[in-house]
Amino acid sequence: MIPARLPHRTERPELFKILGIAGAAAFAGAVIVSRLRSSPRNTPEMRRTGKEISSPLVGHEFNLLGHRFHILESARDTDDGSLRFDYSAPPGAHVSEHVHREQEERFEILSGMLGLRVGGRELLLGPGQSAVGPPMIPHEWWNSSDEEEVRFLVGIRPGLDAETILETVLGLIRDGKTIGPIPRNPLQLAVLAQEIGSWLVLSPAEKVLLVPVTALAFVGGLLGYSARYP
Repeated sequence: MIPARLPHRTERPELFKILGIAGAAAFAGAVIVSRLRSSPRNTPEMRRTGKEISSPLVGHEFNLLGHRFHILESARDTDDGSLRFDYSAPPGAHVSEHVHREQEERFEILSGMLGLRVGGRELLLGPGQSAVGPPMIPHEWWNSSDEEEVRFLVGIRPGLDAETILETVLGLIRDGKTIGPIPRNPLQLAVLAQEIGSWLVLSPAEKVLLVPVTALAFVGGLLGYSARYP
């Protein structure tokens, strides 16, 4: 990995941070409002791997505002419990600084250039290079090009929680409970958002902005809505 100093980037407003953070970082946001490109009717059934049941998500690609990620491996199947996917970010894409409580993010660049700041240190990564965003360490990433997309492999470890959220969204789509990619019921959406927020260390300002979501999620929980279903 070859580090390079990058030009100073202006911090995004707190609200945009939350929107940007909301899945795996950009991944987490995509979890809630991603659009499944393939038809739900063609979704393969879960396949068994020994005693484990692998995710029906494997092989699917999600799309949000030019961001695309293709699920490669289920956390149920990998030795280290990582959810792995192939991510393509459009020119100028930026996932604002965020802190995971327990999850680690690994990046391996396939094409293009990825800017990354981890713990205040800025890196510029090209094909064949890699980096890690550890838990409890602030990190953010961006496509340093204004013309070309950047493509990279991502591993989220442990990844089962993120995978389960994606499966919930897929189930809602298959049951016709979404408008496009978004859950029809705001209580369901709030419950999903609160679950993702629980993975992150939020600033006091971000916590204030999430108060309405927390209130809706509380009501949703009382009425039986969940972020994960059997």
